[in-house]
Amino acid sequence: MSKTILKYTVLTLLIGFSAGLSLNAMQDESPKISPYMLFTYLKNTDSQRILQVRMTNITQTSEVPLPGLNISFLNNDTVFGEVLTNGSGNAEFVIPLDYPLITGEDGSRTFVARFAGDSLTEATESELAITDVNLEMVLTEDEGKKMVLLKATMPSADGPVPVASEEILVFVPRTFSLLPVGTGTLEADGTVQIPFPDDIPGDKDGNLTVIGRFNDHYLFGNVEMREETHWGVPAVKAPPAYRSLWSTLAPRWMIVTLSIMLLGVWGHYTFVVISLFRIRKDGLKHKKSE
Repeated sequence: MSKTILKYTVLTLLIGFSAGLSLNAMQDESPKISPYMLFTYLKNTDSQRILQVRMTNITQTSEVPLPGLNISFLNNDTVFGEVLTNGSGNAEFVIPLDYPLITGEDGSRTFVARFAGDSLTEATESELAITDVNLEMVLTEDEGKKMVLLKATMPSADGPVPVASEEILVFVPRTFSLLPVGTGTLEADGTVQIPFPDDIPGDKDGNLTVIGRFNDHYLFGNVEMREETHWGVPAVKAPPAYRSLWSTLAPRWMIVTLSIMLLGVWGHYTFVVISLFRIRKDGLKHKKSE
């Protein structure tokens, strides 16, 4: 009986030891990062078609960019570009104007951004179906009224077709984003006139950039036209600050008084330290003389 109990005891210990090793190995093995991919399309003023990807790791406390990841761009399952994400986790690829993109029966072009994965990060991909659109913008001013005329057309076998009943916006750029200043809906002929506000700040000469844009459109992505104009309110140089108790420049008498007080305080500290060294020195001399 005792031998049987001993066998079971040893077997139980071995099983427990093996399970502990397996658990520790699983804990030591770090899980792969599951990345978040933001895939967008931009057609800019120069008719450049730009595919943009942002790769991040979303944690409980923050969104961490993932640099150095190889992103492949595909059209109809054919890879036509590869870019590494930069330090901010962004990758941008400009489609060559002469590249023969394949268009579907509905007139859209399918783009795929793909990350194949590596030893630290899981694979992921995202897809966009984009219909090409041409955007024109004309800035007009009549009797002090500023208007932004926008016209959108889509190419077809029979020539350009007006884009109707779609919302389009007018922006001006700011430091970290675009500021919307107007919106409108395209008429049956593909045009819309949007009034421009009179109180938008510009530079010192009143210059600013006006942007007509389809913004994150479900069919067109981001399509924009930009133009410089003098429609902004000139920036007024701030008057020079004068010395006062409530300004950033303190009165001179206060600066002088505070400086004298600080010199007095630090002078006392210096005197105390010097006195302590002298007392210690005199104590050592007195001890040697005894």
